[in-house]
Amino acid sequence: MSLSTAIGAAPASSTTWSFDMYDPAAVLYQDPDYTACASAAAQIMLNTAFDVSEQDYVSSGTEMFHLSMRWQPDTSAATMETILAYSRANMTMLTSSLGTDPHGWRNSLNYFGWGTMRGGVYSDTAYATFADAAKAVVASLARSHKPVGLLARAGTHAQLVTGYVVTGENPTVSDNYTVVGVYLTDPLRSAAMRDAWIPLSTWQSGVYAIRFTPYTETDSPYTDPIDHNVGITEWYGKWVIIGAWQ
Repeated sequence: MSLSTAIGAAPASSTTWSFDMYDPAAVLYQDPDYTACASAAAQIMLNTAFDVSEQDYVSSGTEMFHLSMRWQPDTSAATMETILAYSRANMTMLTSSLGTDPHGWRNSLNYFGWGTMRGGVYSDTAYATFADAAKAVVASLARSHKPVGLLARAGTHAQLVTGYVVTGENPTVSDNYTVVGVYLTDPLRSAAMRDAWIPLSTWQSGVYAIRFTPYTETDSPYTDPIDHNVGITEWYGKWVIIGAWQ
């Protein structure tokens, strides 16, 4: 794992900043359960976050309170299935659909990681453009030191980002930077992506298995009790991420 570092001694406007928190001991494959991509991704995200964050401060209304991470690293398939069951019990998707939706994924991260799905450590956010989503992925990573989930393949698959390279100002404190690329992990074995370096152009316009595309699923018609949004109206046609902002 490497923390955010400046490469070279160029002026701030052209400085390169890099960060990658990937840990090979934290990963697992969803196979042979091909409906478990989001729960496998959640498990990898929590395993990775455990390495760098023992506690978080989260907000509830106007009050701030301390919320300790309760997760213990675990790469077992049994835990993956437990996370999947919880996600499906706390999603806004039709139960006739397989897997879970962004609300279920977010809820499982907060519940298994910090003991309550209302903790707000992770949230789902949607962006009108790829560029805005890409910068949000970097900002979340840089400021929380927690992996970011992606609703990939138009919302039908879960991937996660553990690192980035940007140029410009330090993304831990500034929004004035340009994304060069990200380090991507896919829980599906056949994808063969573990901490894979993905240049920005490939992430935006490459092959479908890698390209980050707008969400087009229409099977989340229910109102979420946490953010009070309906998935189909919140996410459709937008780039959706599961990021930590605490």
